[in-house]
Amino acid sequence: MIAGIAFFTTSFAWQRQSGRVSPAATLQPPAFRIGETLNYRIDWQRYAGAGVAQLQVVDRGDFYGAQAWHFRATVHSSQPIRVLYPMDDEIDSYALPAGLVSREYQEHFREFGKGEDTDAWLVSRGGSSAPALRVIVPPNTHDALCAIYLLRVTDWRRTQELRIPVFDGENVYEMLAKATPPSTVHIATGDYQAREIEIRLFDGRNEVADEHFNVWLADDLAHTPLLCEAHLSIGTVRMELTSDSAFVAESGARAISPQARSNPRAGS
Repeated sequence: MIAGIAFFTTSFAWQRQSGRVSPAATLQPPAFRIGETLNYRIDWQRYAGAGVAQLQVVDRGDFYGAQAWHFRATVHSSQPIRVLYPMDDEIDSYALPAGLVSREYQEHFREFGKGEDTDAWLVSRGGSSAPALRVIVPPNTHDALCAIYLLRVTDWRRTQELRIPVFDGENVYEMLAKATPPSTVHIATGDYQAREIEIRLFDGRNEVADEHFNVWLADDLAHTPLLCEAHLSIGTVRMELTSDSAFVAESGARAISPQARSNPRAGS
C-alpha cells in the first residue's frame, strides 16, 4: 500500500472545480484510536513475505496551534528480496480532524544504503507561511497516507464514490474510490465481512496507467484495512493483515537528509 498508493509517478495539472470530498460521500467519526498499530505481510509476485509493513496512529494533539492526527507508515523489505532491494521507508502524515485534510507530509526513505527525506507543508495558493517547505495543492488535499484513514471514516453504506485530490510527496492526482457490497474475505487472521474498495488515479482527464489498487475494509465500526492489492508496472504487490502483535524492524539504517522533492513551490 505504501509502495503503491503513496508512490505515483507523473505530474498533474489540477483542473477539476473544487478538490473536495465528493458530495455523495458521507463521513463518520473515526473509530481508530491513538496507539492503534496494524501489521502486514507483503507479497510480491511469487515471493511470499517479500516485506513487512505497519500502519500506526501515533497521536492526536496540538500541531502549530491546531489539533491534528499523526499517522505513520513503515515498510521494510525481507529476505531474500532484501538482497536485491534493501528498503526501510517511513512516512508521517499530520491531518486535521475535520475531514482528515493534510497539513504536513514527511517521507524518510532509506533504500540501497541511501536516504532521501521530504518535509512538505501543504497549502492552497495564497496560503499563509509555513514552518517547512510549502507545496501548493488544491483545497482539501489529502496525502497518500491520510487518504487511507479517510477511506476508513467514509460511510460506504451511504457513499457511492469518493473523489479527492491526493499528494504523493511529489505530485497531486485525483483519486476515485468506489465500494462493493460486503462479502467474505479470508486472510491469515481469519474470515471477515469486508467491502472491496476499488481505487483509480487520474492525471487530468487521463487515468494513470499501471497504477490500480483494491483495498478490503472490514465491515465494522473500525473499517480496519484487511488486505490491499496494488497492480503496478513491477507486478502485483499484496499486503495482508497479520496476527503479529509486535513489529520488528529488520534494519537500523541511519537517516540521511538530502534535498527534498516537491510539487511547484509557493510563489513559483
